[in-house]
Amino acid sequence: MAYRLSPLSKGFGATVHGIDLRAEVAQSVVAQIKRDLLRHRLLVFKGQGRVSGERQIEISRWFGELHSTFAKHPRSPHPDVFRVSNDSNEGCTHVGRSGWHIDGTFLKEPFKVQTMHFWSTVRGGNTMFAPLKEVAQSLLEEERRSPRTSTSLPWDRLWFASDRRERVVHPLLCRHPETGEQTMCFHLGSQFLDRLVLDFDKSRGTVGMILGPQEERAVLAMLKRELEDPKHNITVEWEEGDFALVDNLALAHYAVPGTQASSAENGLRILHRTTVKGDAGPTK
Repeated sequence: MAYRLSPLSKGFGATVHGIDLRAEVAQSVVAQIKRDLLRHRLLVFKGQGRVSGERQIEISRWFGELHSTFAKHPRSPHPDVFRVSNDSNEGCTHVGRSGWHIDGTFLKEPFKVQTMHFWSTVRGGNTMFAPLKEVAQSLLEEERRSPRTSTSLPWDRLWFASDRRERVVHPLLCRHPETGEQTMCFHLGSQFLDRLVLDFDKSRGTVGMILGPQEERAVLAMLKRELEDPKHNITVEWEEGDFALVDNLALAHYAVPGTQASSAENGLRILHRTTVKGDAGPTK
C-alpha cells in the first residue's frame, strides 16, 4: 500500500493521500508513517469517514501505550477516546482554548503523540499549530541580537513549573527525545502554569529565582507573539473525516474561538482525540 504526501506549509505538516485508515495497514507502511510524522510533525489523512473508537485506539498504539488523563464523556466511543464538542451534550467543551500549549505538561513525561479525528466540523472550528524548533530558534536569535541588561532573562535558563497533578518542573527549552532537535515545553493557560523559574536544579529541587508577575508576563507575551507570528504558524481548517497525527513534542497548538461557536447556529463539532504516553521527560 503506497501513499503520497503534499505539504501543508513551507515549514512543516503534510496532507496524506491514498490510504484508508479504516482498513488494515501493513507494518512496512506503519513504519513509513512513523518516519514521516517525525519528519513533518503533523500528518493529516483526508477523507477517512468515521473511524471507530476501537480503530482509533489501534492506530494510536502504533506509537506506544495510551495515556488517558481526560474527562470521560458518556458519548465517547471508547474509554480512551476524548470526545470534544461545542455542545456539552455531545462532548467536553472549551478544550484547548486556555492558551498555546503542548499536551501533558503536568506529567513527568508529556504525551509524545496525539491523534485527532473529526466526525463533524463547523466553519471556523480550526486549530493553529506552531513549530517549536523554529520558535525557539527565533527567540534565541533575538536574544543574541539584543543588548544584555541586568534584567535580561536567558531563554535557556528558564523552566516551566506546572500546577497540575505531579507539580513537575520542565526546562522551557529542551530537546526532542527522538530527533534531538530543539523544542519547547509549556502551557500558556493560567490554570496549567504555576510559575516560571530561573536556574532550576533538578537533582536538588532548588531554584535560582522565581520570576515575579511582571517578568513572567513579559516572557509569556514574547513567547505568545512568536507562536502567533505568521512566518511560523499555520491554521488547519478541518473537514469532516480528517484524521490527524500530531508530534506533540514538536508542535504547540491552540483551538481558536470558533471551535466553541454555538451548535444551534453553526452546527455540531465533534472531535475524537487520543494521547500516547511519553517515553522520557524533557531534557536540555
